[in-house]
Amino acid sequence: MGDRGTKSRLLPWLCRYTMSAQRTRPVRLLSFDGGGVPGLSALFILKEILRRTESGEGGNGTIPLPCDCFDMICGTGTGGLIAIMLGKLRMSVEDTINEYIDLLETIFTNKKWPWKKARYSARALEQAIRMIIGKRAQDLGWPEAAIKEGLQLSKEDIGRRVKMKGNDQEHPACKVFVCALNSMSAGDESVIRTYEGHEEPDFTIWEAMRATTANPLLFKPLIVKGGKLNEKYIGGEAGHNNPIKDLLAEADQEFPGRPVGLILSLGAGQRDVIHLSPAGLIPKLQLRGVVNLFQDIATECEDTHQTVGERFLDFPNIYFRFNVDQGMQEIGIEDWARRGEILAHTGAYMRRSEVEVEIDRSVDSIKGKNVPMSISQAAGHREASLN
Repeated sequence: MGDRGTKSRLLPWLCRYTMSAQRTRPVRLLSFDGGGVPGLSALFILKEILRRTESGEGGNGTIPLPCDCFDMICGTGTGGLIAIMLGKLRMSVEDTINEYIDLLETIFTNKKWPWKKARYSARALEQAIRMIIGKRAQDLGWPEAAIKEGLQLSKEDIGRRVKMKGNDQEHPACKVFVCALNSMSAGDESVIRTYEGHEEPDFTIWEAMRATTANPLLFKPLIVKGGKLNEKYIGGEAGHNNPIKDLLAEADQEFPGRPVGLILSLGAGQRDVIHLSPAGLIPKLQLRGVVNLFQDIATECEDTHQTVGERFLDFPNIYFRFNVDQGMQEIGIEDWARRGEILAHTGAYMRRSEVEVEIDRSVDSIKGKNVPMSISQAAGHREASLN
């Protein structure tokens, strides 16, 4: 009882101390592209980077939680699922890998009739993500998971209730956002956040995860009911599949005046040709539309990287982009059974000497062994600089 009481008295102080330390050190930012099953490669790369942060001198050998290492995490599409699992749900990389595999197997084995516009069942996706959220809410002891009036809600029912902006008092907040498109506002991009200060609907976590993955050629749009008008959200992949620009703009608003020490952008594999599994009687024009869309998305990701990378020519140890460029061409966005191949290709990529060097440099940046730049410079405001 004494130990528990001591812990409860120390916890607020420890949280304030940790948050104070986070506010004074350079900001660390993490971004995930969308990409379906090949997005596993981003998690494998992140796991290796975090492993190296604790494997050297002074490390304890325990891989840190990404939510404790990064100040802001974002993603689009399935990258948005990953961002929420790591940041909002405070999951380890290993647990996220396992849940991600199970989730993709569930949704990509639930094909709809070929004459339907969307290829996969949105209901199966919604049920699966609500189960993940409900389980984590129980594990973390969130209020939504508490037994009320002698009744314990099911995991899925708990997962229906938890808000993106719910407050977790025991841990300093890692800010998380995902990207979607609001089809009711001429396709304007919507940023769905876990943090306050912006006018936007009060999303539940499952709604945010559905909105960012609601590519209209794979899943039906998400309808969010509120007020006099319903909002219709579709996935944010088209034009925003690499959300690094959004990340830097958000960080500039949320961390004004702070230096930035690391910006980590993780892709889902470079693919010259986008492969989709056979869809039976799916109309050829619909299939062609899916393929063309994802080819545009693949091109946009690297074009965005090249544009953003020019901002960091004078600060070579700030911005890092890792994206497996060999072996992923034949792995489709739905090929959940080929995770072993993804691991093998990602391992081969990370063993290349030039990639090894880049990973080690990113680890040094996590440890603060670099010269930081201002967050305003990183966001593209060249006139700003650190004294």
